[in-house]
Amino acid sequence: MSTTANEKITALYGEEGLSMTLENLKKDVHFGSVPEFLKTKTKKLTCENASDFSDEIQCYIQHNDLNAERSYWPIVNSVTIKVPNCEDFLEHIILVDLPGTGDYNKSRDQMWRSKLRDCSIVWIVSEINRAASDKDAWEILSSSISDMAQGGECRSLCFICTKTDDISPQNYMGRSSQLRDEDIHITPEDPEYSKKKTIACILHRNKKAKDRVKKNFNQQHALKKQFSCGDDFLTVFTVSSRQFTIEDPILKPEETEIPMLREHLRKYNKNHRQKMAMHYILGADGILSLIQGSKECDAEMIAESSQLYVGLEKNLHDSHEHLHECCEKIYSSLEELLTKGERDSVEKCLEAAKEVIAPIKDSRGFHRTLTALCKNDGFLRSRTGQTDLNSSMAKHMFQHIDEAFNEFFPVQDNVTEKSLQANIDKFTLIPEELIVKYKNSAVLTHLLKFLKTEEIKVKTMLKQEIIERKKRMYTASSDFIKNTMKPCYQGAAAIGGVGSMKKKQDMLLNYIESSKSTMFQKAKREVLELTENAMRFILEKMKKELILSMGHALLIGDTLPYMDVSKEIEELKNLSTKVGE
Repeated sequence: MSTTANEKITALYGEEGLSMTLENLKKDVHFGSVPEFLKTKTKKLTCENASDFSDEIQCYIQHNDLNAERSYWPIVNSVTIKVPNCEDFLEHIILVDLPGTGDYNKSRDQMWRSKLRDCSIVWIVSEINRAASDKDAWEILSSSISDMAQGGECRSLCFICTKTDDISPQNYMGRSSQLRDEDIHITPEDPEYSKKKTIACILHRNKKAKDRVKKNFNQQHALKKQFSCGDDFLTVFTVSSRQFTIEDPILKPEETEIPMLREHLRKYNKNHRQKMAMHYILGADGILSLIQGSKECDAEMIAESSQLYVGLEKNLHDSHEHLHECCEKIYSSLEELLTKGERDSVEKCLEAAKEVIAPIKDSRGFHRTLTALCKNDGFLRSRTGQTDLNSSMAKHMFQHIDEAFNEFFPVQDNVTEKSLQANIDKFTLIPEELIVKYKNSAVLTHLLKFLKTEEIKVKTMLKQEIIERKKRMYTASSDFIKNTMKPCYQGAAAIGGVGSMKKKQDMLLNYIESSKSTMFQKAKREVLELTENAMRFILEKMKKELILSMGHALLIGDTLPYMDVSKEIEELKNLSTKVGE
C-alpha cells in the first residue's frame, strides 16, 4: 500500500513530492497541468490523427519508471477512447482493457470487476513467445472465473498471441523447434531464402502456439466446468500489428491475422446490429398489425374478439402456472444447495480464512499484505496475484451452487430444459392451432400477430433481465460477508505496533468464529431473497404486460384512426428479410 501511495504522489508532484508536507501537497499550483483532478472531472482530449492522440494519452495509460515525463496512470480510474469511422466493426462494441496482475490500484480494482461481469467476450492478450505458459494470463483467468461465468455473462474467450514477427529464424530452427530447411520447403539457393525462412518460421510458430494454448485450455478442467463451454468457446489468434501497418511487410495481410480479428469483431457487431434492427422491426410490425386489425369494429367482430379474449385468458393462466412451477423448482433447488453450502461454510470457514490471513509459508513481510487486505475490505491485488478473503470464506457456498447456476441461468446457447430461459421460451399465449383457427379472419389474424410480437418482446426483455439479476444473486453471499466483516477489517487495519500482525490475525479469526453461524445463514437468505424477487418480477411482468396487450387488441374497441397500413406491413416484411441477410 505504501508503494501505491508513493506512486500516486510521484504521479502528481514528481519525485520531490515524496518529501513535501501535507499542507504543501494540497496547494492548487501543483495541479496546473491537469486541473480536472481537483474537481474529479473527466479530462477530454481530441486529436486529428492517431499519432498525435497516442502522444497525448501516453502519460495517462502507461507507467514507465525510466520515463522522465510525468505519468498519471497510478491515479487514473479509467480511460475511454472513441475511434471514428469504425462503424462496421466497433459501432456496438466496447473494448475494455482490464489491468493485469501487476496493476494493484484499488479504485481500478472495483471498476474492472464490475466491467468484467458485463463482458460477453473476454480477450487474453499475451506475447507469442510466452503465450501458452504465461502464468499471469492463466492466473487472471482462473481468479476471475466467477466474475465471468456465474457472476457474469461471458459467452466466449479469445486468446490473442501478439508480436508474431518478433523472431530469430536461426534460433527458432535450432534450439526451439529442431527444424530443417526441407521441413519448411526452402533451399539456400532460393534468392528469397532469408525472407521465406523468416515467414515459414513465423507461420510454424503461430500454429504451434495455437495448438499449445488450446491444449493448455483443455487441461483447465475446473475452468471448462464453470463455463459449461463447447468446442467453439475458445478462439486463438496469432497477430502482428507491425507487419500489418508497415509499408514493406514480409507477411501477407491475412498472415498477420489482423483482418481475421477485425472480421471476428465485425461478426459480433453485425449480430448486435441485426438484433437491434429486428427488435425495432418487430415492434413496428406489431403496432401496424394492431392498426390494421382495428379497421373493422362492428358488433359481430366485437363479440368474436371478446370470445378470443376469454380463450387467451385461459392460455395465459395455463402458461403462467407452468412458468410458476418452474420458478418454484429453481428456488427450492437453490435453497437446498445453499443450505448445504451454509453448513459446510460454518464448518470450514476458519480453515479457509487461515489459509489467507495466516499462511504457513514464510510470513516475512506478510504484515504489510495483511494490513492492505484489511484496508481494502478483504480483497487485494498485488504484484504476486489476487487475494479475496470474502470469496474464500464463501467458496463452499459457491461450490454447491455453481453447477446449478449454469443450468438454471445459462448465458451460452446450450440451454437445458431446467433453465429459466427455456421455460420462458415455452411460455405461449398464442399456440399454433389458434393461428390456424383464425386464418380466414384478416382482422383477428392481424390482432393475433400484434399479440405474438408483444409476447416475443416481453420474453426478450425478461431473458436479459434474468442475466442481470443472476449476477447480483450469485455475488450476494460474498458481498454480504464483506459487509459483515467490514467493522472487523477496519478495526484490524488500525492495529499497529509490536506484535500487530498476530493481533490482526486473532481479531479476524475471533470475529469470524463468533459471527459465522448468523453470517452464513443471512448470506444464504440474501441470495434466496434476490432469487425470490427475480422470480416474482418475471411472473408479474409477463402476466401484466400480456394482459395489457390483450386489452388493447381485443377489448378497447374503436380508439385507433381508420388507416390501411397493408403497404407499410409489406415494406417491413421486405426490410426484415434484408436485415436477416
